[in-house]
Amino acid sequence: MKTSAGTAQHGTQRHSKGAIMSSQRPETQPAAPVIPSDLTTEGREVWSRMVSGQPYWDMHPELERKRMEARRLFETYNRTDFEDTERRRALLERLLGSVGENVVVEPNFRCDLGCNIHLGEGSFVNYDCVMFDAAPITIGKSVWIAPMVGLFTTNHALDYDERAAGGVVSRPITIGDGAWLGAHVVVLDGVTIGRGAVIGAGSVVTRDVPGNVVAAGNPARVLRPITDADRMGFTK
Repeated sequence: MKTSAGTAQHGTQRHSKGAIMSSQRPETQPAAPVIPSDLTTEGREVWSRMVSGQPYWDMHPELERKRMEARRLFETYNRTDFEDTERRRALLERLLGSVGENVVVEPNFRCDLGCNIHLGEGSFVNYDCVMFDAAPITIGKSVWIAPMVGLFTTNHALDYDERAAGGVVSRPITIGDGAWLGAHVVVLDGVTIGRGAVIGAGSVVTRDVPGNVVAAGNPARVLRPITDADRMGFTK
């Protein structure tokens, strides 16, 4: 499997098959939220508020319990020998909501709950990625995520008293097939990144990015479309 160098630059484009991604193809759809079966009635209510964009108490004991379960799994995953592919795959399947075939997740991977992350076939997550998945994070097929990328669905209250009391709102993140996020990119809550988009290294993505464009900056903005002129002649 080819892997991203993790250094997407403004105005460059790479893809595992060298193809120009078509904006005519269907976009990746956000995963439907799932409520764990082992929650109490109160826990189910808090979880439902969390995954539906309503304010909720982020420090609820049942959320903390589910975080500890996820932490045990991702810490075990990060310590597992990279050649022990069967065990690594089994741990990912226990940790994440869904995992496609031929997925690579490098250590040290960290997440909040894990079960709200859906990772598409052929995607590559490079070193030191962090995903806060209070709301669903849906990653399409053949997505490249470079080192030290952060995907954060959670937004704490701006008001100090509400923030200190644990008030939070979370919104989903969706990343389309074939997108490439360069090193140190941060994607904030509620953002959708379109099919084949390239996000330049160090960018902070605060709003939706359409498919098949280069976007970069803080906050990230679209710089230009990706066209046939970006082909390097690597494939015919």
